[in-house]
Amino acid sequence: MRLTGLPETAVREDIAAALAEDIPWPRVLNSICTAPHPLAVEAAHAAAHTNLGDVRIFRGTKRIERKVVALLLELLGRPQGAGSLVSGGTEANLLAVLAARQDARAAGRLTEHPEVVVGSTVHFSFDKIFSALGITPVRVPVDDGLRLAPESVEKAVSEHTIAVVATAGSSELGVVDRVDAIAAVLEPHGVWLHVDAATGGFIIPFARELGLPLPQFDFSLDGVRSITIDPHKYGLANVPAGAILFRAQEAYQADSFFLDTPAHTTLLGTRPGSAAMATYAVLEHLGREGFVDVTRTNFENTRYLTGRLAEAGYGLLIEPELNIVVARVPHAAEVSRLLGTRDWIVSTSRRFDDAVRIVVARHVTRDVIDEFIPVLVRADQEIRAEVAAR
Repeated sequence: MRLTGLPETAVREDIAAALAEDIPWPRVLNSICTAPHPLAVEAAHAAAHTNLGDVRIFRGTKRIERKVVALLLELLGRPQGAGSLVSGGTEANLLAVLAARQDARAAGRLTEHPEVVVGSTVHFSFDKIFSALGITPVRVPVDDGLRLAPESVEKAVSEHTIAVVATAGSSELGVVDRVDAIAAVLEPHGVWLHVDAATGGFIIPFARELGLPLPQFDFSLDGVRSITIDPHKYGLANVPAGAILFRAQEAYQADSFFLDTPAHTTLLGTRPGSAAMATYAVLEHLGREGFVDVTRTNFENTRYLTGRLAEAGYGLLIEPELNIVVARVPHAAEVSRLLGTRDWIVSTSRRFDDAVRIVVARHVTRDVIDEFIPVLVRADQEIRAEVAAR
């Protein structure tokens, strides 16, 4: 720390210079986040000083959080449920597993070696969660569509199972597990079903309204006990803004997780109230019709992208269910690195070679796609030439 502080102008210049090094959103094709809605930015700025960890002081901010949770529960079919805003999908998934373990303990079903059944394509946050909590993951195969297979789930359930995790929109592949079928096979077992909808929670409900054939995944299914949803992704809120939602009020009670902290129902103590305000601003301003319009545009641009990729000679690893496209590109990792040097950011699949992943978020317009495709083709040709010359 400096002995004598810098003038405000110098600090602003340093910050501006640092931000200028960031890749601009129109060249970010790998992120399931996007630039937040301008009203969200305004609301977050207004609440920048608030802390949801101290509800005695920030009473109005806490009231807004409760309204946001109510709006999310209504969206996901359980107005009488419960939940909290959290930092994102990882914290939400952690709280869901904690709640499932507590539920198993209360029911006398918690063994010395608790297990959670997951698919081989489950989000990597669960690896951290299982390691931290000492829980054994039971990984089951996915089907030909890369979805968690209900019959495999049922076979994997044992006396050690405290939960099953289904994914409503994988961030890597955009695949939606058949949560309805999984809930049906789990019904006789009474096992906690958690749905990780961090990616798809703000897509699937509106896509279904548009008539797209996506499975139901929310609390309208009796077996679903908890859901992760991230407003800072397709909800257009500022980072960090996630949410954990529960079917039952009992699962939400603070003493399920923490002792003597009735005001703290999440992992974090200090929490930014700005996230609640930003999320509330977007939900109330856009409404259901606004999110349907955003979703419609994203899917239209996704179809446009797949068409442009086909024209350029690229096939798809899988037909996209959501607005995440995985194209077959030889030497994908090298192509991705070369694109990065040219300030175009894509990602590759962790499970499949020769696959480039492109996310069509709100900032990925047709103009962006038209600019990107020739850049991709050139990078691909250069890498192929390099490989041939080795």
